[in-house]
Amino acid sequence: MRRVILAVVLVIVLALFGLPYWFGIQTEKAYNDIINKYSETGSVSIVEKSYEKGWLNSKAKTTFVIKNGNADLIKLEESDTIFHGPFPLQAVLSGRAGLTPVMAVIDSKLVPIPVGESEYSDIIKKIPPASLLTRLSLDGGGITDITMPGIETEEGGQGEKLKWEGLTGDVRFGPEFKDVDTGLKSPGLHIAGKDSDVTITGLEAESKIKYVGPENKYPVGDINFTVGGIVVKSKDENSGEYDNFSITGIGLTGTSTESEGILDSTHSLGFKELDAGGSKYGPGGYELAIRNIDMASWVQIQELLKKNQNASQTEEERALFMSELMKIVPGLIKKSPEIELTKLSIKTSAGSLDGHLKISVDGSNMDNPELASNPLFLVTAIKANAKLSVTKPLLETVITDYKREEITEDFRKADDEIPPDVEIAEMAKEEMGDEIKGLMDQGIITESGENYELNASYEMGQVTLNGQPLDMQSLIGD
Repeated sequence: MRRVILAVVLVIVLALFGLPYWFGIQTEKAYNDIINKYSETGSVSIVEKSYEKGWLNSKAKTTFVIKNGNADLIKLEESDTIFHGPFPLQAVLSGRAGLTPVMAVIDSKLVPIPVGESEYSDIIKKIPPASLLTRLSLDGGGITDITMPGIETEEGGQGEKLKWEGLTGDVRFGPEFKDVDTGLKSPGLHIAGKDSDVTITGLEAESKIKYVGPENKYPVGDINFTVGGIVVKSKDENSGEYDNFSITGIGLTGTSTESEGILDSTHSLGFKELDAGGSKYGPGGYELAIRNIDMASWVQIQELLKKNQNASQTEEERALFMSELMKIVPGLIKKSPEIELTKLSIKTSAGSLDGHLKISVDGSNMDNPELASNPLFLVTAIKANAKLSVTKPLLETVITDYKREEITEDFRKADDEIPPDVEIAEMAKEEMGDEIKGLMDQGIITESGENYELNASYEMGQVTLNGQPLDMQSLIGD
């Protein structure tokens, strides 16, 4: 009996002290996979990484650089305390984890660091670290809770202020990061300067992404980004008066799918109301669809773009890039891709604007190497149709407002006395009439009931405008 009891005790001791070490080994692999996933986009690179593995917990530190081409924008230093599973006692006692077995619990701090000296360096230094708490499941998936504290600071002696109300959310991911769901929220941001003021409210972002293609590196899925409102006030250099701009109810949604090697995507952008200089517009927005994109060719283009991010390329490098790109294009269009602006709509108090555009490419002969490599064939394979319709009062109002600004600016540049508003309005109205007459005489727009319309098409190298073959010389003059 004593031997049995000793054996049981030994098994328990080994489980309590041996399992955490084994889980620590598995966690290090999963941790490195996550870190490497960050840097696969090409815009993020790892400049420093360390990992100190312990028995019950480990320590890690990673420094990332977010880049724009070759330029470093900002550094992020991540410090991690990693509590090994399956029962991370320290994390449980501190409230970071429950009693459910896990691979690990990772407590992280993310600190932004300025890159060199810039006008934003002092503000970046004052941004408090973000807190991330990750619970890695036994299967390699997990969830990360994100908390970014707000900040309120005043810089300079001209009343420059920044108020950032923080951010919260979570990221849920499956094993090997093959699928990732994200939800983030922020009450908003306020920036005030001597001659300007910007307020952004109600920021929310959601996405459900899965990774497809070679090595599961390319994202498809759904995104939804909304902004409650943006208000901008700026001082006019000439008049000294403040111009106001505001937009509310901004929404961006997108969906992309992959099936049997073909990519399709749709996205839309809309707003509830836009106020610019006292003129109100809305609701408005557009919907765009892209169909029949060959996945393998799309992957090749992404790799080519990643390889050629350097903005300071030589002429020879740019020529080589274009040469490699043209080799990929036939494969990209062999499934007869389409891009369609399925909806363009803006409502205003003066009327509305509506539009539609579709461009398609006939890829049926892309298997013929001689045709596929002929740029002339690519030109003839394209078809396009576009339609734009705008109510008469709206177009006349837009052109009149533009002419009013143009006339006022001409007087100002000539140092002449600016006439009264009534006179400028009359001149603008007269020039508007001449402008519309000119557009109609050239056949660029036509009348259709209460609307002005433009209908254009392209096929086999010929552009047709409002039913007539387009004579480019008649538009550009001698």
